[in-house]
Amino acid sequence: MANTLTNLQDIRISQAFLEAFRAALQPLRAFSTDFSAEFLERGKTVNVPVVGNALPTSSDFEGSYSKNADRTVNTLAVTCDRHKVRSFHLTDKESAESSFIKLERLAGSEAKQLAQDVLQDIFSVVTAANYGEAAISAVAATDFDSTHVLGIRGACARAKMPTTERSLILDDAYYTALLGDERVSHSYLAQMSQPSLMEARVPRIYGFDIYDTIVLPENGEKLVGFAAHPAGLAVAMRYLAPLRPESYLESGPVSDPETGITFGYRRFYDNDSGKEIVAFECLYGFKPAIAAGIKRLVAPGQAT
Repeated sequence: MANTLTNLQDIRISQAFLEAFRAALQPLRAFSTDFSAEFLERGKTVNVPVVGNALPTSSDFEGSYSKNADRTVNTLAVTCDRHKVRSFHLTDKESAESSFIKLERLAGSEAKQLAQDVLQDIFSVVTAANYGEAAISAVAATDFDSTHVLGIRGACARAKMPTTERSLILDDAYYTALLGDERVSHSYLAQMSQPSLMEARVPRIYGFDIYDTIVLPENGEKLVGFAAHPAGLAVAMRYLAPLRPESYLESGPVSDPETGITFGYRRFYDNDSGKEIVAFECLYGFKPAIAAGIKRLVAPGQAT
């Protein structure tokens, strides 16, 4: 389903929201996902293809290409029962005085918060019950460095996690410690603008795509990060259509054509209060997949 908004102001506001929303949800690249602007009722399921499931060895050709072709794509049924909303309102006076730029900035701020709330919710399933013992011994942020990343890589290898598409999601304090590691900061050539120094960014290390976050929940286990392969967690996202779209000044799905990341947009006027209300909503669900697809990192003070 294509984006269906028609009002110029709504289009600009929603696109500003989408840009910030997509950027803040980058860590979702670490998981198996199925995002779409297709309509879905809350509580319904989406079959998410799980990337990286173990496959049998290739067979020798024995005269028929159909032999051993009875396998299907492995999917996991994910219930889209999570529904988070961010709203803001403008009075008649504020609406008349607000510029597009001001509204776009406001939309960007709302998008970042919604994305953080969604991420924190999804990260809540990264627990020992779902994924087993921590990858390495508990370590404090002040002691964390690239040597520990190598240790995490070793744990992934022992768990037979595929070597491709690995990611490492770190609490910001641990990510900051990694930036300060000389082996990391010196690994980039000057002509590459040294992203670790100038942009506070470590794009990859030891085969991991790196993402930092300020919303990783401890989950009662001192969680401070985790290595992930898409096989470890499945996430779905859909559009929740209003029951009476004609009652809104504007409503519809807004979707990123590259990733499929989608949110719903609604704008309506409340006659009693004289306020115009804009709402952004996200309908999604998530489910642990293969336990070996995620290896946790914890801080001291909790049994691992």
